[in-house]
Amino acid sequence: MTMTGNVTFTFTAPANHRHVQVRMVQDATGGRTVTWPATVKWSNGAQPTWVTTANAINIANFFYDGTNYWGAGLVGFA
Repeated sequence: MTMTGNVTFTFTAPANHRHVQVRMVQDATGGRTVTWPATVKWSNGAQPTWVTTANAINIANFFYDGTNYWGAGLVGFA
């Protein structure tokens, strides 16, 4: 998805365990932020520091275990 503004994600729980991947592309302006649902759990309790420069690409990967989305991020692709 190309981010043209700040984004708040909502996830609808699937019927079974799933892997989910979200590719976030900053638009030409950059500086866009992301808010995740409370069911997202990050390593060490903190989401990655997403790169917000213009046209930067970040990828969030999640595993849904039936209750929570366990997240990890790949940041700063150009």
